[in-house]
Order: sequence, then structure tokens, then C-alpha cells
Amino acid sequence: MTSITNEDRQRTGGAPLRVLVAVHGYEPAGWAQETCRVVSTWAAPSVRVLAVLDVPSPPFTSLTGPARRAFGGALAQWTEIERTRLEAPIAALLPGLPQGAEVSTVRARGNLARAIADHADTWPADVIVVGGPTPGLRAWLRTGPVHERVVRLAGCTVLVTTPPLDDRRRWHRFPRVPHTAAAAAGQRA
Repeated sequence: MTSITNEDRQRTGGAPLRVLVAVHGYEPAGWAQETCRVVSTWAAPSVRVLAVLDVPSPPFTSLTGPARRAFGGALAQWTEIERTRLEAPIAALLPGLPQGAEVSTVRARGNLARAIADHADTWPADVIVVGGPTPGLRAWLRTGPVHERVVRLAGCTVLVTTPPLDDRRRWHRFPRVPHTAAAAAGQRA
């Protein structure tokens, strides 16, 4: 579907495909390489990398000036910690993307998927590329399945990319015992 869109746009002289690559920091290792591989297959896309900062925003209840300054300082420090955390995934992503890819930052305010979908509507993205969470309980409990909520909220096409499974992950699955081996083991017992 996307390649047809690209051909139609090139034939009619339309604008290039607008691709929003959302980085929320909970993507699995190797996600950047797979995303770059997918984006490189499209003809001359306009790419924007969106760094979504997952900064907590607890309610502010004090009326005093010193408390307001301390609260503002804490929010600034949390924001800087998130920026630092997202530097590595963005640095791994940028060399594989087309030249001229811009980086934009948005603060999520507790809802990563809503921040991604709202930015995609504001920037008018044609495709959102988002990664599934890393395997494990923390990614599913802390932020929820971000990719699933982006699919529901976005007004454009959403591409969820994951890196290919390596051999190490395959060995952690339960081994499959062939039916004949199980039957032979049962006859010996």
C-alpha cells in the first residue's frame, strides 16, 4: 500500500511521503536497524524523528514560592534525565535514515500514545513507525502496550516494527517435543 502511495505521489509531482518515527525509549534492542531498513525502502520520504519524553507530572499542591521553584527544578531534572535516556536510541537511528531527517521532542504528560498520535496529526504524517516494547513485564506495566494504543489513536497508517529474533531468545522458549519421541518415552515408562 505504501509503495503505491509513493508511486502515485511521484507520478503526480506531489509531496514526498511524510514518515514520523516515534522513539519512546522502550523499544527492544535492534529496533533501530530494522526501522532504518524499512524506511530506506521508501522513495525519498520526509522523515521526522519524534523523541517522546516520559516525564511524570504529579499534581502540584503547594502555594509557596520555594515549593514552586523546587517542583519546577524537579520537573526540569526529570526532563533532562529522559532526554539523556533517549539520546542513545536516536543516535543509533539517525545514521540509517535519509539525509535531512529532523528530530523533534514532545513531553508525553503520562500518555505516550496520545502524544505520538497528536504530533502525527499536527505535523500531518502519512505513516507512523513505532516499536513494540521490549519483552518483559516492566514495559507492559509502566507504559502499557504503546504500539497498540498508537494504532487505535492515530489517524494515519501505523507501522509497528520489531527486530528479528536472534538465536538466544529462541532457546528460552519451551522446547517442542516431537509426538513420536513423547510416545516412545511413554512406552518405556
